[in-house]
Amino acid sequence: MGLAPIPSRMLHDTAVFHVVTGMDRYQEKTYDDYTVKHVHLQSSSDVIKAPDDTEVQLKGLLFVDCKKSVPQLDLYALQQASLAAGDTMRADVYDASGALVGNYAVLIVDGAPDVPATRTHHWELSLV
Repeated sequence: MGLAPIPSRMLHDTAVFHVVTGMDRYQEKTYDDYTVKHVHLQSSSDVIKAPDDTEVQLKGLLFVDCKKSVPQLDLYALQQASLAAGDTMRADVYDASGALVGNYAVLIVDGAPDVPATRTHHWELSLV
């Protein structure tokens, strides 16, 4: 059966994920871009511990539903590929009118489990 998806009325934002793929001959990062529609950006000012044990203040949380957000991507795998290529994934988030809300670094990608726990219900991305 599983949990209900995030309500559609909340999923009005769009995110463009920039995944690092390597460096060009001028030592500039190269990226693959992935656009995901029907996501939700929520402001946050929480202070959390980063993976390197430093404390950082979040700018927001991005929610990506595994049923209603399109296309459906494995955001954890994209973050790992980006880190392996040299840096964290970045995200440009646009509101419903298409205006850029912000450019963020993705600090943590967390998959919230569905029922049964073999599936992911939604992704929560901690943004700085």
